[in-house]
Amino acid sequence: MIADIFFRLSEVTRQLIVRELDASFADRAGELLRQAYQQIYPNGTADGYLDRVAEVGERLTKATVLGCFLGLELTGCTTLVLDHNSEFAEGLIEGEAGLRMLGVDPKFQRLGVARMLVGQCLVRAVEHDKGALLLHTDKKMVAAQSLYEHMAFSRVPDRDLSFPEVELLCYRRALVD
Repeated sequence: MIADIFFRLSEVTRQLIVRELDASFADRAGELLRQAYQQIYPNGTADGYLDRVAEVGERLTKATVLGCFLGLELTGCTTLVLDHNSEFAEGLIEGEAGLRMLGVDPKFQRLGVARMLVGQCLVRAVEHDKGALLLHTDKKMVAAQSLYEHMAFSRVPDRDLSFPEVELLCYRRALVD
């Protein structure tokens, strides 16, 4: 039974492809992100964060939005910020890239989609000569924290962010020795 589950997972993972999204996927990606984040914030947030997460079309012109596909189906997406001066930089310093707003379609969670997206962000950050990849994740997102720790990210508590409804934990992975 367990071997069957692992075989199916590896079969799915081998079929996943990550690529940049274009405007034709903006609405679907926004819907996907809203669904993923509503699992954490079922009543939304007072500051309208779910609406900002869903505004993929706006981010397409200002950052790199990556999508993970199984065949033609979008399974997850994230925003990669390569410019520390970007409005999406959220605390980046020069030489760092940022990973923002990662979400996986609920029906594709736990199949390696997030790992593929994070991995592609790491590759692209290295390609752009960044020294580290930085991200923030909600304190409630325990599965995400576990993924980041397994992918050699380290906690950086002095760069955590706190808002009235949300406590965001900072993780960073150095990309150069």
